Amino acid sequence: MSPEGRISLTEFLGLVRDRIYEALPEAYWVVAEIAELKTHSAGHCYLELTGSDTPGGRITSRIRATIWASKYRSLNTFFTASTGIPLRAGITILFRATVEYHELYGLSLNITDIDPAYTAGDMALRREAIIRRLRSEGVFTMNAGLPLNPYPRNIAVISSSQAAGYQDFVNHLSDNPYGYFFSITLFGAVMQGEDTEASVTEALDRISEEIARYDLVAIIRGGGSTTDLSWFDSYAIAYHVTQFPLPVLTGIGHEKDLSVTDMVAWKSLKTPTAVAGFIVERTLECENRIIGMAETLASVVTEALDAAGQQVSGLQNRTAAMARLMVKIRNEKLTYHTGTLHRAAKISLGKSVDALNGLEKSLRHLDPSEVLRRGFTLTSRNGLIVRSADELMENDTITTHFEIGSARSTVNQVTRKN
Repeated sequence: MSPEGRISLTEFLGLVRDRIYEALPEAYWVVAEIAELKTHSAGHCYLELTGSDTPGGRITSRIRATIWASKYRSLNTFFTASTGIPLRAGITILFRATVEYHELYGLSLNITDIDPAYTAGDMALRREAIIRRLRSEGVFTMNAGLPLNPYPRNIAVISSSQAAGYQDFVNHLSDNPYGYFFSITLFGAVMQGEDTEASVTEALDRISEEIARYDLVAIIRGGGSTTDLSWFDSYAIAYHVTQFPLPVLTGIGHEKDLSVTDMVAWKSLKTPTAVAGFIVERTLECENRIIGMAETLASVVTEALDAAGQQVSGLQNRTAAMARLMVKIRNEKLTYHTGTLHRAAKISLGKSVDALNGLEKSLRHLDPSEVLRRGFTLTSRNGLIVRSADELMENDTITTHFEIGSARSTVNQVTRKN
């Protein structure tokens, strides 16, 4: 190629720019999701936009875009007033833009207008999709079905430590007019912005690690505008709440609308103070029920004691008469049995004396000395009485015992009887 046919990169990219502007001279309405949004100190807004074949599907396209300061303030103000949320990452927008190409910075879009109605509709569709998904999974009312401790003393709170709503919550519980004691543990979390979802779900996970310490969980955000409500239209937060083993109360601070998180919670209240008030009222109801049961029990016991006293008085009179009669009968029986036992003992004693005398006579007759006296002898070998010839051997030395004295002899012959 001759040097005359060469062009510089800048010249080449200039040709590309010219061809793009020739092919796309007009502004176009485009749908895309804001993946990233940054504002410059000069008032410009820089975005990174992504596209996909289906909502929430795989990203198939990506491009940079700019809203210049001259447009950004008015567009964002109108968008916020129309949708209830500011322009931010994570939402889908319908915008009007022209193609920009710069030899140094490449291809980008220049946004000149945004249709907030599209985003509002898309957010509503996403919200309804989350609700339908939770219902189809059968978890939408799981947390609401949990039993709540009648006196919820130990409370885990998910909130920002700097939020005025959190301080109002603590003060309302601590200064309750009934003197109830509540133990409050704060699990700090980001309550608005892109980190809300991850921060709140992480706080729930931390509470679940020591679940036995708490009676309920309160998610409170305090006041503020409704522009932050959408952060709690999150499937991840809502699903965590449905699966949580403790009742979850919400006080996110919205008077009119409910977020999906509010819908799946055990109970949703408007403000953190309202949540604290509910807990105090719940405890008061518990105390009143206990007092009512105690009063009922006292009344029943009093009536039972009165009736029992009357029965005891009647029984005492009847028992005294019966006791006197039984004593008389028992005395008569005792007198009869005493005589019978005396006679029987006398007869038995006589028989026992006769038996003992007979036994004594028999024992005297069997005494060895008496046997020897009658002319019998006893034979022993080595100090042991010999009872049979089978116990002797020839040449054994035996001793014969007489009534008077003894004689030693040697066995010459043993005759065993078959």
